[in-house]
Amino acid sequence: MANHFHYDVFLSYRQRDPDKTWVQQKLFPRLEAEVIRACIDTRDFRLGEPLIAAMARAVETSRYTLMVLTPAYLTSNFTEFENLLAEHLGLEQHERRLLAVMREKCDPPLRMRFRLWLDMSDDAQFDVALARLVQELRA
Repeated sequence: MANHFHYDVFLSYRQRDPDKTWVQQKLFPRLEAEVIRACIDTRDFRLGEPLIAAMARAVETSRYTLMVLTPAYLTSNFTEFENLLAEHLGLEQHERRLLAVMREKCDPPLRMRFRLWLDMSDDAQFDVALARLVQELRA
């Protein structure tokens, strides 16, 4: 990983179940166990900090932003803001800064559909998908 980033990945997900539980109790701990420095709101956003500022800081200080795509994700203005920040920063810096996993089948808007995403909707294949994700985050 480039050492000018504080985090390898910022986890952009919907703060409601089942998304919240899956990210906080399954994905995040497994990434950290793989020595991936993950930024997650519940630990890394500062108490009292304006939420928009925390989101921008998370995107800027992370090498990647990872969208955890679900129908709920697609209805949140906050998650849309996070991925638009990452997309814009990537365009400014001529880098790929936004990645996606499909946690639950959904129909993303056109601006998200052009990306190759990782299917993580099958819990039986979680370990295989996680290995692929970790490999990409380390590349």
